[in-house]
Amino acid sequence: MAYLKVDQLSKHFGQAKIIDGLNLSVNGQETMVVMGPSGCGKTTLLLTILGAIKADQGNITIDDKVVNELPIEERSIAYVPQDFGLFPHLTISENISFGLRIRNYSDAERNSIVNSLLEAVDLKGMGERKTRQLSGGEKQRVALARALAINPSVLLLDEPLSSVDEATKEHVRNRLKETLTEKKATTICVVHDPEDAFILGDRIAIMHSGHIIQCDTPDRLLEFPKDSIVRKLIASMYVIRDQAIHDSSQIP
Repeated sequence: MAYLKVDQLSKHFGQAKIIDGLNLSVNGQETMVVMGPSGCGKTTLLLTILGAIKADQGNITIDDKVVNELPIEERSIAYVPQDFGLFPHLTISENISFGLRIRNYSDAERNSIVNSLLEAVDLKGMGERKTRQLSGGEKQRVALARALAINPSVLLLDEPLSSVDEATKEHVRNRLKETLTEKKATTICVVHDPEDAFILGDRIAIMHSGHIIQCDTPDRLLEFPKDSIVRKLIASMYVIRDQAIHDSSQIP
């Protein structure tokens, strides 16, 4: 039940302020969705928390321990990039067990964890298939299983639905939500689609110009947007809400 806190985090590249005094707290077992316009610093935020990018200022705390100076491998954080980062020459099972092998888990331990995760992400019986044979939704689930295999304190997902086709997106999104809930993962998930944000997030953090301008539950965000920037970013959710209200009013 990791608790993550980002306090006054800043990152500059030259004269550009990508992250500027950002504050964010994520509760244990919570899925925090971060959304905002392109270029606002969402992926930089994830990579700084991960340790792939060094912050210029501020602290990153996990379970009351400041991790700023820790290398990636000591932060107990799993990261799933937009392209999923799978190894095409390995099978599904080999991809999922990759981190376990590095950590010297025994064959029996690896097999047990892999089989459990294959079932959790609806890929039971597919362990010997190569990842290049998979759909976008299946690749997403393999990447998620690989990340969860090492039992991380914090899970970072960067646009996990961007490579999923529209025909299967709803199913993949719902299964992702179920898996995060079942595994009790403390998660930060970057998305660009407001509908994805409202379904996946226990809370949603709106990021703009390098900092968080509002963070709240989906319902409260919809009812009490802080300003026109927030309202514009979630505009499509007003249409969905109004249509749902209209449809319910037509039920005899």
